[in-house]
Amino acid sequence: MAGVAGIFGKSADEQTLTGMLDMLSHRGPDTRKTRIEAEIAAGITAASLSPARGDGFAREDGVTVFIDGEIHNPRTDGLSDAEVVLRLFSRYGRAFPGHVEGPFVCALLDERALQGAPTELLLVRDSLGVRPLYWGTTSQGSFCFASEMKALGGVAAEMFELHPGTTWSSECGVSAYLVSHKEVALPQGFDETASLVRDTLTEAIRRRLEDGAVGACLLSGGLDSSIIAAVANEIRPGLPAVTVGLAGAPDLDNARLMAEHLGVEHLVSIFDREDVERMVPRAVRMLESFDEDCVSGAISNLFGSELAATRTNCILSGEGGDELFGGYHLLKDLATDVDRLEMMKRLIDISYNTALQRLDRSMMANSITYRTPFLDSDVITLACQLPVQWKISPRRGGFIEKHILREAFKDILPEQIYRREKLRFAAGTGTDSITDQIASGHVTQQEFREADKKTPAGYIIASPKEMWYYKLFKEALPSPYAEQLVGRWDPGK
Repeated sequence: MAGVAGIFGKSADEQTLTGMLDMLSHRGPDTRKTRIEAEIAAGITAASLSPARGDGFAREDGVTVFIDGEIHNPRTDGLSDAEVVLRLFSRYGRAFPGHVEGPFVCALLDERALQGAPTELLLVRDSLGVRPLYWGTTSQGSFCFASEMKALGGVAAEMFELHPGTTWSSECGVSAYLVSHKEVALPQGFDETASLVRDTLTEAIRRRLEDGAVGACLLSGGLDSSIIAAVANEIRPGLPAVTVGLAGAPDLDNARLMAEHLGVEHLVSIFDREDVERMVPRAVRMLESFDEDCVSGAISNLFGSELAATRTNCILSGEGGDELFGGYHLLKDLATDVDRLEMMKRLIDISYNTALQRLDRSMMANSITYRTPFLDSDVITLACQLPVQWKISPRRGGFIEKHILREAFKDILPEQIYRREKLRFAAGTGTDSITDQIASGHVTQQEFREADKKTPAGYIIASPKEMWYYKLFKEALPSPYAEQLVGRWDPGK
């Protein structure tokens, strides 16, 4: 929806802020708002989605807020998202983030201090880290922040990431906040709980459709995206589906089956080896990562957001289903349910700079706002309470992943989709194998064997493909601080 940026201190000036917002214009190309005062320069570049959302900017009674995200708190008086945040701040003060429903980051300027006291800057990131935010200091000692690292290049002498569930205040520094979730009482039986899962996720999808901004669904033909597309089309019939992949990739046939089952328009982009090779440098630059698992999926998502942008600037995504409902195959290899639960918690905790970073950068690169019903606070609260065996269910000779999710929606899915085994997104679209081949023309096996595989930040480069990505990353983001902020998706690497 938006990119936010600012400088707080003696080096704050409008020209520098303009340059930072220009670097973020892909996140929101339609409107721009700024607040320029003595030693303060902050602003937002936002997308026009709907009147209900607003433009991410609000100012009232000496308090200014810039917000990237979407707020789902109940409202009856026509308030925009940013105005809802202002009301919550007025009521709860610095503790307000715990009462916000929805993925967001915001920068808030409180100029209500007593005469002579400085304005307070407050930065906030949602508890999962769905939306990104980075901060740093300039060589003159001023504080600066931005939605993406690239906007801090040439401005920040050092940079850091604001972690999920934390705030930074110019008065108090970094602190955590507690999230106030609704209580969810689980029924005793599996079938009743599966019904609750269905109702809760359906309501989350409904909330994300009610402002009319969503114009398409990302559809890989996997379980998660198929559920989202099926329910969305029950609520708002006719939403087209967007699918990408190499010719012959598994996702193409499965997505086609699902689109035909729903009777919706199916937008398909089939890319080839040359397309992928051209896309790799852009994927690394926009993603701001060299992790091979993140980059391979980001390539496919970039093709998807390019295609979606021909129709809309807002899509639904199935991101989050694997983390919450036990979709990763590595969970099946662990010895006990306790081990599986701990790994699921870890995968959720690191998703802010792996799965969610991949989705954010690859959608926003083409000015596509993404909405993720699986990451609704009610869905998260429910999913985290489910017994592990209801997610990863023992079967003769192995396990079935996301069992309760499959059962909750089986009646609205084709049998092939209901039974489809989890496939990594990059494998489903074909980019995994093709990037291995392409990378061999940039980093040979001999070069990889002879190279020092440990980077200055301590990462161990896992493959020739990742070594190529790392070179591209350093060209785009040469700051040593940028490398330190790259996350690893696979816990085994």
